[in-house]
Amino acid sequence: MKGFTWIKSKLAVAFANHFSKAYNKLALKHVKEHRDYPEATLTKPLSQSRLALISSAGVHLKSDTPFDVDNPAGDPSIRFIPANTLEEKLTVTHIYYDTKHAKVDPSIVFPLKQLNELAHKGVIGSVANANVGLNGGIIDTTRVETESIPAVVNRFKEQKVDAALLVPG
Repeated sequence: MKGFTWIKSKLAVAFANHFSKAYNKLALKHVKEHRDYPEATLTKPLSQSRLALISSAGVHLKSDTPFDVDNPAGDPSIRFIPANTLEEKLTVTHIYYDTKHAKVDPSIVFPLKQLNELAHKGVIGSVANANVGLNGGIIDTTRVETESIPAVVNRFKEQKVDAALLVPG
């Protein structure tokens, strides 16, 4: 992370903590509202459903290339994380929240271990082998909408995912 990005990160976190209404207004001004997306209803019990995680907290495998936090427009790329990934194999790269706790305990932003425990207990059917880490705070969402989201949808269809849990970062 470049020095300027580090300063920007610290300022963004401080601004968000002290002026949350203003931060939300500024941070969300570029977000487009889509009312034409289809709604979906789970058609089978959770105990028979395959679930996936999606986190915008910048979660990725330590062996992956980190998200490009120096890109002023944000990094629209995604990272797929297998269901059997151990917590110690995960890390986070993000500049718009303080990541120190998530680096120690990734389950606070990516509860894969807990989801696997629910599958083991039979509360849910199974955990998809394609869970998604992405980096929130993307200013230009064009590539996310035209490339990243379709790639996730295709992978979820291949994996026969019934529902996805969004864990914002």
